[in-house]
Amino acid sequence: MEIHGALVASPGMGHAVPILELGKHLLNHHGFDRVTVFLVTDDVPRSKSLIGKTLTEEEDPKFVIRFIQLDVSGQDLTGSLLTKLAEMMRKAIPQIKSAVMELEPKPSVFVVDLLGTEALIVAKELEIMKKHVLVTTSAWFLALTVYMASLDEGTLFKHLSSNGALLIPGCTPVKFDRVQDPSGYVRELAESQRIGLEVVTADGVFVNTCHSLESVTIRSFLDHKKLGLVMKGVPVYPVGPLVRPAEPDLKHEVLDWLDLQAKESVVYVSFGSGGSLTAEQTMELAYGLELSGFRFVWVVRPPAEDDPSASMFDKATNQTEPLDFLPEGFLDRTKDVGLVVKTWAPQEEILAHEATGGFVSHCGWNSVLESIVNGVPMIAWPLYSEQKMNAWLVSEELKIAARVDVGNGIVKKEEIAEMVKRVMDEEEGKEMRENVMELKKKTAEEAVKNLSTPQAAYLTQY
Repeated sequence: MEIHGALVASPGMGHAVPILELGKHLLNHHGFDRVTVFLVTDDVPRSKSLIGKTLTEEEDPKFVIRFIQLDVSGQDLTGSLLTKLAEMMRKAIPQIKSAVMELEPKPSVFVVDLLGTEALIVAKELEIMKKHVLVTTSAWFLALTVYMASLDEGTLFKHLSSNGALLIPGCTPVKFDRVQDPSGYVRELAESQRIGLEVVTADGVFVNTCHSLESVTIRSFLDHKKLGLVMKGVPVYPVGPLVRPAEPDLKHEVLDWLDLQAKESVVYVSFGSGGSLTAEQTMELAYGLELSGFRFVWVVRPPAEDDPSASMFDKATNQTEPLDFLPEGFLDRTKDVGLVVKTWAPQEEILAHEATGGFVSHCGWNSVLESIVNGVPMIAWPLYSEQKMNAWLVSEELKIAARVDVGNGIVKKEEIAEMVKRVMDEEEGKEMRENVMELKKKTAEEAVKNLSTPQAAYLTQY
C-alpha cells in the first residue's frame, strides 16, 4: 500500500515551515511514499518566494512535496490575528476538500496545524484513515488551549478577569499578565475554545518541541491523571525541533556583510514575517541600537500604530515604502557598524553565521527554535499571540534570553541599549550563551532520536 500524507498549513511562515519540515521527515524517515502540502495564504507570490527550494514532481517522482497554494485574499477579515487566521482557514475548507479529493492515490494520513483544526472535518468526510494536528508552537500553549476548552465559561472568565494564575494540571501556571492581553483572550474565547475542543477529536497530536525545552509539560500530557485526562486519551508526541536548516551556499548581501565581522559581534534584529512596531517605538529601537555601540543587522518594516501583526496582512506597503520613518541621519551615522534590510532577510542563515552573537526577537516559536538550534541567546520582545508566554519561557525557565518589559508602553532607548549589552557583552551574557549552547547540543540529539520514535511506526501501521 502506497502511503500518502496530506498536510495543511494555515497562513504565516511560522505555520508553513514546521509543516514543510514535517513533510520532509515523513518522506525521508517515516516510510511515506508521497506528501502533499497545502499552504493557505493571502499572498501566493510572496509565499512561493519565502518557501525557497522544494522538491518538485520533476526532480523526484518517488518522494514528492507538492505545494498547492490556496489564495483567500480579498476577503473582509476583521478582528484579532487569531480570528483573522481562523476565518481564512474556515473559508479555505471547501478548496482544501476539493483539492484533497483530486489526489492520487487517496491520502491515508491527514495533518493540520493548530489553527486549521476546523479542517479535520475534511478527513472525516473523505474517510481518510488517520487525522492529526501539528502544534507549531509550544506544548505549554497547547496545554493552555485544551485546558481552557475543558473549563466551564464562568470559571474561565473568573481567571481572565482576575489577572491571576490559571493552574494547569502538571504545568507551570499561566499568569494572565504573561499572555499578551487578557481582554484579547476574552474576545478570542470562542475561537480558542473551539480549537481546544477540536484538537481532542484527532487521532494524535504532534508538537514542535522536545523534552529539553518542555519536559514538565510533556510529562503532564503523558500522565492520564493530568493533561492526559484533558486530552481524553489522544496521544501527544514531541517531534521538534522542526526548523528549516540553513543553506550553506546561499548568496545574500547580509551574509556577505556578516563575513566581514568578528565572531559573535553582531546582534540580529527581526520581529518575524508579521511583526510591526509603532512609529515612536521604531525610533526608540533605532536610537537604542546606536546607543549600544554593538554591530547590528536590522530587518525593518514600516510602522503600524494599532496592530503589531500588521505586516502579515500589508505586504505591498512593506516592499515599497522608503525608510524615512527612521531617525534623521541614522543610516549615515551607523553605516560602518550596522546594516538595515527592508522587509526580509535569510534568518536561518543569519542565525547560523558565526558573526551573529545575539537575536532581538518577537519570540514567535519558530524564531525561538531557530535561535536555540544555532546556539544564539535572545533579547525577548513579544508583540502578539502567545509570544509573551514564549518570552517568559526562554527568559525565566530556560534562561537563554533577556526579556524586555513591554508592559509599560514604549521601551526606551536606554533600556534597549542595556538589553543588547546584557546579551552581547562577554561577561554579562556568559551564562545565557552557555545555557543556549547546552540546549543546542541537547535539541540536536533529540532531533535525531525523534526520527525513530514510536509515532513513526504509529503513522505507518494500518
